[in-house]
Amino acid sequence: MLMLTRTETKPPGHRTLREDDYGCGCVAEFSRLRYFHGQPLSALDLRREQAYHLDKARLRNRLLHGWGIVCGLDLRVAVKQDCRPEENDPTATEVIVVPGSAIDCAGNEIVVRHPRPVYVSDLLKSDDLERLHKKPGTVYLTLCYAEVLADPSRPLLAHGCEPPPSCEYARTIETYQICVSTVRPDGGPHCEPCCGACGDPCLELAAIHNFDPAAPVTQAQIDLSGRRRLALHPFAQVTEINWVHGGTYPPADADGLLDDGIEVWFSRPIRTDTLQQGVVDLTWVALGRGVAGSVFTIEGEFKDLPQTEYTDHFVYRRTTGERLNEADRVIITVRGDFILDECCRAVDGNHVGGGVPVSGSAAYKPQSAPKRSCAARPSGDGVEGGDFVSWIYVAKGSEK
Repeated sequence: MLMLTRTETKPPGHRTLREDDYGCGCVAEFSRLRYFHGQPLSALDLRREQAYHLDKARLRNRLLHGWGIVCGLDLRVAVKQDCRPEENDPTATEVIVVPGSAIDCAGNEIVVRHPRPVYVSDLLKSDDLERLHKKPGTVYLTLCYAEVLADPSRPLLAHGCEPPPSCEYARTIETYQICVSTVRPDGGPHCEPCCGACGDPCLELAAIHNFDPAAPVTQAQIDLSGRRRLALHPFAQVTEINWVHGGTYPPADADGLLDDGIEVWFSRPIRTDTLQQGVVDLTWVALGRGVAGSVFTIEGEFKDLPQTEYTDHFVYRRTTGERLNEADRVIITVRGDFILDECCRAVDGNHVGGGVPVSGSAAYKPQSAPKRSCAARPSGDGVEGGDFVSWIYVAKGSEK
């Protein structure tokens, strides 16, 4: 650590460095047993030996691998059997957590080995449940690491001068707990998690929107976009757009979308000053009669960018007066390598499978769109940067 001596001159505004300025206060100091012949060992010594290896493994998980969902842990709505219609209680909505694995921000490994049914209403606090009965809202399912003591037994010997306890537990079972709340869990430090605060020890599994305790949950209400995948640094992702990727729009609607502006939302704040000309490209591919195969650049500009340092979305609109023709194609490219988040990391923009969800506020609806066999998901492949590429088509004359 840098130290100042009495003879050094301190510049104006200088403050003395503290140990925690460059230290790693969240990392415990490690000490291990050094065995020797004739050494007396107690239960406490053996527990500390276990703790040493556990803490080492947790530190390695957190600093080398990060935290988040490793695999699985999707949510499915259970199909309820109506064998007894008179007993079919819609308030007992059953959601199934699929087996999988995760690492929380403390480095604990969480394993769900079997499908786990969850009755959402039963896990809510009474006051939250009462509010949701009056006005449906969003609830969050979280996965938390837990330990349970097992195998009770009677000790044979006392420890020290105290009488032996009547019961001790011989094993600790590493397990998990599913929790439900109306408050979204804190994702923890955003930039450098190495020695930062842990945040909420529970991992978000899913958000259930418009949850009504008196009605069954549908698969469409389950939103997995807020889940953190295993990573040291969660990159910003594209979470919503206001057009349907690959959709075919009537000519007037396609022109209206470009004139009003394409809108892109992000999972975390991005730096407004990185939204510069050249970051977004609109490419017009003429596929109609006469000029088929011609490629043009559509000039545009960002619309009403905020004056704040950060923003969670942008609107980019066409500034020229040309009109699209039937059967044309418009390619939308957002260069994620040049859009930086609050930690100066590039947006993970790869539009994998074309699956980024469409905003519910999208003003224009396509006449047709390709079918998706996979669930909607944010952009990204877990690597910093990457272009977000999408496109739309203009309907042919027979489709108007």
